[in-house]
Amino acid sequence: MRLIAFKYGATEITERMAFQGGSKKIKFPIALLFFLIEYENKKILIDVGCDTMPGFELFEFENPAKVLEAYGVKRSEITDVIITHSHHDHIDALYNYTQATVHLHEKELKSAGRYITNEKQVSTFDECRKILDKVEIRHIGGHSAGSSVVLVDCGEYTYILCGDECYTKENLINCKPTGSSVCLEKSKNFVEEYRKEKYIPVLFHDTDILSEIGHKVLYEE
Repeated sequence: MRLIAFKYGATEITERMAFQGGSKKIKFPIALLFFLIEYENKKILIDVGCDTMPGFELFEFENPAKVLEAYGVKRSEITDVIITHSHHDHIDALYNYTQATVHLHEKELKSAGRYITNEKQVSTFDECRKILDKVEIRHIGGHSAGSSVVLVDCGEYTYILCGDECYTKENLINCKPTGSSVCLEKSKNFVEEYRKEKYIPVLFHDTDILSEIGHKVLYEE
């Protein structure tokens, strides 16, 4: 199994988006990332990125599907796509993967509708779903009603691909939920649980994972 991070752009958000009680005037940079799991005959994308970012200034950008192809994986080779939530920057480029099965929480289906070109490719779930023996999607519901995370079991520890349930390491270190939550209680529960030592959180906007556009292998066995 391989877990690979891809960076396709960079922008910035306000502190208020990142943290409860944050300032609207203070901004800080974030990366735009998506992820790939390769295991036997499966190639699974976790989110797909976006072609545009309305309302945000992009400091650097490359088409996310082209970043994937530069790694050596064709769009047609993707077997599954997991959508952590249906906000534009996580789902806009879904049209590139019409042959893949798309997994998303049932509460995200309505808002995801305009991005879905083939309804037959979509498979929804309620609380959780096993994609592989070691890969599970789990509903959280803090950031959006159907917001979910992906757990990758590596034995002694588990990677948590967090979607937008937290934006920065500070959310977890200081147990501070994001300022972009539809359910604050569920966001608090998330940061309290997944800051524990047995988890390795992977953040979709972490500027430390990659310094420039490209890819990085996070885990390989």
